[in-house]
Amino acid sequence: MFGISRFAFEGDRILANQFVNDLPTGSFYTYLLLTPELEPFYVGKGKGSRLLQHETEALRETAIHKSNPFKCNKIRKTIGSGKQVFYRVDQVFEHDEAACLRREEELISLYKRRCDGGILTNLAAGLGSLSSRDPLTTGRHSATLAGVVHGNPERTTMNLYLQSLGEVASVPIKPLIEYRPRLVNAYPSPKSLKNLTTRNGLTIVASVLASGLKIEPGVIVPRKFAIAPELENWPLEEQPPKEVEGVIENGAASDILKLGLVELVPALLPEDEAFRLNHAQMRKLISLVGEEFLSDFDLI
Repeated sequence: MFGISRFAFEGDRILANQFVNDLPTGSFYTYLLLTPELEPFYVGKGKGSRLLQHETEALRETAIHKSNPFKCNKIRKTIGSGKQVFYRVDQVFEHDEAACLRREEELISLYKRRCDGGILTNLAAGLGSLSSRDPLTTGRHSATLAGVVHGNPERTTMNLYLQSLGEVASVPIKPLIEYRPRLVNAYPSPKSLKNLTTRNGLTIVASVLASGLKIEPGVIVPRKFAIAPELENWPLEEQPPKEVEGVIENGAASDILKLGLVELVPALLPEDEAFRLNHAQMRKLISLVGEEFLSDFDLI
């Protein structure tokens, strides 16, 4: 099964640990996390035992696993089913981190992130070039609403997280520090809404995933949740924040209520509001986002 010549290494955790321990001191490498069926679901670059640390992060109940709950849920589901994550070391680079970064970007471009129609759970597109860091690169407006925002690490953290779930024209989650508080009922949607969109569904999924919940009847989905940035692919020169609190913004919250996707759980403060799903709404959400997608990441 393993030892394919076009890779430096491919195998299970024990063999991967032996392989990286035998690398020359100072070596960098590109690697992929693989499903039990050997399908890549995450690309990274590192040195030492970095490729083995993702399992520890996913299973540890700290803020670390919030850095990419998409990836961590994938790992937890695999291990919870009695199977194991496999590892592939793509290439080894002795004392050449820049070349390693470029190769990481090539691999992400090859397999593509979920938001780009591919299979990877990576939040960012790699650090090899500035132009490909944005999930959306169609102008300043799109970059501000849905991609990397230079000078704004909080917004960038939230945008990259939401875009890892699926491409949307604008991100329905705002950093709490940028949020203008309004109770949902005090902000009726000015739009004429008829049909649910993927954006409406991802608004709910983003909070469910970040909050460690499952999509099931009666689940209470908080309007506010926290995400930590994924440090190894951080795309800005500014230092990443340790954690960013985000909130479903006023218009998006009003939309999902107006369209009947959720029921409101009122609160005194807007950020403490929540949404409840009944059985019919749950089925509607699953149909909207995709049962395979939600099942793959252990949300149903």
